[in-house]
Amino acid sequence: MTETNASWPDAAETTNILRFLHRFADLMSNGANSENLLCAARMLQAHIDLLNETKELLRIERAKGDASAEARKALDARLGAFEYEILGLKSRLAEQQSRNEFVVAEMERRQSEFLQRAEEAEARVAAIEEQPPVLAFGVIAAPLSALLAAKAQFEALAQAFERSGNIVSQVMCEASASSLDRVILDAGVTDEGQGRSQNAA
Repeated sequence: MTETNASWPDAAETTNILRFLHRFADLMSNGANSENLLCAARMLQAHIDLLNETKELLRIERAKGDASAEARKALDARLGAFEYEILGLKSRLAEQQSRNEFVVAEMERRQSEFLQRAEEAEARVAAIEEQPPVLAFGVIAAPLSALLAAKAQFEALAQAFERSGNIVSQVMCEASASSLDRVILDAGVTDEGQGRSQNAA
């Protein structure tokens, strides 16, 4: 868009004015008047050239401004897309963190439960070890069955701790199961002997 001023002559008018000044300068007999007319013509031409250069520079700057505005619109659009993507990633991260916290809490709950069961089993084993197994007519009394049940429970707990990755608790339960196995062997009872005793009963 080119701005215009009603007081400025157009190109045709400017050409006519310059032609008039040059022709009138040729007709003047006085050298000073002729020189003044030619100087006015030169000044008018210089101002016209300066005006044209200014208009061209203004056109170039406007074109640059329009290009900058378009580039800024494109950057704003990309920024909006990035912000939307960031919000989506933050939402997904929050969901993942929530799931991770739930899994960790569940693992801690199960580990606490396993440890409690292991402590209870150790307490029962300690109580049983204080009372040696009773033998009567080749038949093992109830304390031995309790020992066997405790051994099986420790073995199950050891397997559970192995699956959960709790090596320390696994080793503790395996050691307790091994101790119970030695107690049963020290009592002189084997799996085969137990089967015969049960059949005899």
